[in-house]
Order: sequence, then C-alpha cells, then structure tokens
Amino acid sequence: LGNREKLPSCGSPRQSQRELKIWDPKMPDKPVKKVDIDQAAGVIMPFFDADTNVLYLAGKGDGNVRYYEFINNDPWAFSLSEFRSTTSCKGMCMVPKRANNIMGCETAKMLKLTPNDGVQCLSFIVPRKSDAFQDDIFPDTNAPVAAQSSDEWLAGNSKDPVKMSLDPAKAGSVPGAGAPKKAFRTVSTLSKELEEANKRIEMLEGKLKEAGISY
Repeated sequence: LGNREKLPSCGSPRQSQRELKIWDPKMPDKPVKKVDIDQAAGVIMPFFDADTNVLYLAGKGDGNVRYYEFINNDPWAFSLSEFRSTTSCKGMCMVPKRANNIMGCETAKMLKLTPNDGVQCLSFIVPRKSDAFQDDIFPDTNAPVAAQSSDEWLAGNSKDPVKMSLDPAKAGSVPGAGAPKKAFRTVSTLSKELEEANKRIEMLEGKLKEAGISY
C-alpha cells in the first residue's frame, strides 16, 4: 500500500465470503483489519492508487467496483463508495493518472473487459464546484521517465519514481527534467574497468622492465 508498510490480501474462506485483509509484516500472525465484501466466488482484482491512498476492488464475473481509502491508524480502511453494473467483468486495468480528465476531477479511470460489449471505460470523479486545479486530490504522480537504468537496478540500486505535476498550467512538468542527467556506474561496470586498468598497468610495467627502466 504505497509507503504505508502494510500489505493487502483479497480472497475467500470455504463459505465463499469474499473479504479484504490488511496485514502488518511485523505481526503476520493475524490481520490488523478485515473487511467482508460480499458472497461470491469470483476473483477480486485489486488496484491501488498511491496518490490518493484508495484501493479499488473489481470482481471478476460481476460488474461491481468497490473502493476504500486507507489511513495510518485504526480503522485502517473505510469504504468510500461502490460502482454497480449488471454487465459482468472478465478483466480490468487502471489507466495512468496523466490520462485522466484532471480539470473534471477524474481521480481514476479504468478499462473493463466485458463478455459481449468489448471494452468499457469507467470514470471515477470527485464532485467539486470549483474550476481551479484541485491539488489536494491530484498530488505529483509518477512520470513516464525512468528513475534508473536496468544496469543500476540489476546492481541492487533502489530509487524512488520520478514525479510529475498534473496541473495543466504546468504542462506536466517534471522537476529536474531539463538538468543534465548524472551518469551512474554499476558495481559490475566498475569491476570491469578496474580489471582492464590492472591489466594495462601490468603490461606497462613489463615494457619498463624490458627497457631497463626502474620505477
């Protein structure tokens, strides 16, 4: 759940009562929160919006989407609302936040695959009367810019995602995007360069010995 150090799980016991549980990795014996969802057999597909701390639960085989907001203390999660539809769902995905209608206060957009009606677009909107940019529901979000290279990641580096503004007046500006990018070298790259340098030093020392030059 973002940076909250909690883990969600969705499933059902033998009675087919679908439920959501919140776990603390430091205390794995029992969940810190349990939410009963409904009585059904379909798989729950979770989608978490780290910007607003909202977890969307889409049920495979039914048309409903329930969403919960998370906080850092008890009761940990509380229900916001529910999208209801009689059209069943075969699959669901969340559209990147930068494709939302920001000035229309569209906080989430999901694509729903249906059995007979193709792909449907679901829009989740927070009702606001103001025409101004709502920075409380649209904080800086993940930008389409890589925070590190694949070599850096394979070398064990870890970096936070690059953020961008959703304010249309800032045109999706990315802090530091215009600055020259610092070149990072991985441990494997440095080891290879050191090995090549030692070989060259050994070769040069051999030539000095052949020439009778002391060093």
